[in-house]
Amino acid sequence: MNKIAKYLNQHLIGSVFDSPQILEKYSTDRSVLKITPRMVAIPENTADVKKIVKFINQLSKKSVHVPITVRGSGLDKTGADLGNGLILSTEHLNDILEIDDRSRLVRVQAGVTLGQLNSALALYGLTVPVKADPRETIGGLISNFTTDNAAGKYNGIFYYVDCIEAVLEDGDAIQTSRYLRRHFNRKADLTSFEGAVYRDIDQLIEKNETLVKDLGSRPTIDAAGYQMITQVVKDVTKSFDLLPLFYAAQGTLGVITEVILHCELLPERRRRFIAAFESIGAAESYIQEIMPLIPEQLNLYDARVFKAAADHGKDPALFAPKFNKGYFVLASFDDKRRKLNKKLQKCLTLLPDNAAAVMETDDNTTDFERLNSAMISFLNNDVRGERAALIDDFYVPSDHLANFLTDLRTLEKTYGQELPVYGSFSTSNYNVRPDIQLGTVDGRQFVIKFIKDFQALVKEHGGSITGGAPEGRTKAMATNPALSEEETELYQKVKDIFDKNQIFNPDVKLGAAASSTVRHLRTNYLNDITTL
Repeated sequence: MNKIAKYLNQHLIGSVFDSPQILEKYSTDRSVLKITPRMVAIPENTADVKKIVKFINQLSKKSVHVPITVRGSGLDKTGADLGNGLILSTEHLNDILEIDDRSRLVRVQAGVTLGQLNSALALYGLTVPVKADPRETIGGLISNFTTDNAAGKYNGIFYYVDCIEAVLEDGDAIQTSRYLRRHFNRKADLTSFEGAVYRDIDQLIEKNETLVKDLGSRPTIDAAGYQMITQVVKDVTKSFDLLPLFYAAQGTLGVITEVILHCELLPERRRRFIAAFESIGAAESYIQEIMPLIPEQLNLYDARVFKAAADHGKDPALFAPKFNKGYFVLASFDDKRRKLNKKLQKCLTLLPDNAAAVMETDDNTTDFERLNSAMISFLNNDVRGERAALIDDFYVPSDHLANFLTDLRTLEKTYGQELPVYGSFSTSNYNVRPDIQLGTVDGRQFVIKFIKDFQALVKEHGGSITGGAPEGRTKAMATNPALSEEETELYQKVKDIFDKNQIFNPDVKLGAAASSTVRHLRTNYLNDITTL
């Protein structure tokens, strides 16, 4: 065992490992990359996290650099869960500490998963209405800030987090809160590292007031860099909160250890409705008709997704007639029974004559569940290589979508493969899974070229490849060069204020380099089956 791991084991309740078998387990996430860490730490409590961070920071001051990568469930799609230093896994920081059902508040450790949390809240008739992978940790949902499919109605994880506890570079923990100016001044007067962070961020925003306002007024949604700096100071009250900076930061500013969230009442029931259309124009027209009904989710699928699944025996068996081309619209509603039934009937009433549709009932719920099986089949069956999560969570505004899909057909011809789109129309957040032959020279060249070409196409239509999730290592190959000098300088100063010694994920986001990213491309398939 190396000296650092041995020293930490002597001072932690949790454990630090450096055996090859364990390091291998933490060398991949959901991205196309593989990076083997030097060691893996699994802290048991916040005190362990503080000791780890403080020790690694002390080493960095002695020019011994062991970068810390915070990892939740390992589901990041951009390589942000990977690092060649120390992986700090929050898998044992998974306690639900307190549920206040009267105030609809819950306090959890950052490693609690969304599924675990909502299962516990359901006993109190509550839920956090975020439609993400139930294996995602609460800390991961904040750090990766992925737009979930129900965000069109429920506003996403940003709306439900009241405050966080985070361990900063010096090893001390802070609790975020929105402070009015008189309370902010007390924080800024502290002589600690926390006080310096408050002062420096406040001064940074003040000095870059015009740029920050410009970032906040842009119509394109983008999670690259630290654009949430626009939410730190509220214009009217001038109140101040560090919490927004941790959204989409991907563990580059500190380690989130605890979170307080507020909840919603658990819906009485949920019902789905799916309709098939021969063209995107017809699908969009229908979507505009049913959007006033405020569906919980409103998703759009290129029919070729389900055709590919059917070719492998995973036909959802819901569609009559079964279109091999065109688009499917899937809407779900979670209102009270009477209101829900009225909305579903309205969906049928608004349906054009040449469209096919199926409404969920108690008898066909299993058929609707088979949709997820079909998606898993599509993502994991491929004759050429792997449908990897290279360009997931990109944003295209709804008024550009039809033209974007037309131009995407041109890109399909360029690359000689189909690129069916699926995602959420209500959030304008979509996914494309190209076929990649990882481990080959052609595959490496494909990754670089495709990301840049796809970014150019999305940008041409007013969107962003990081509109639904941040850049990590992979998308940063395209987003970093596209940032203006002013933006890059602003974001780098945010990073430097929180992380002067660059111990937190320094090769992610602004620190990502194309040469390093390509060098770490996987040469094998992931061990477990990927989902949406």
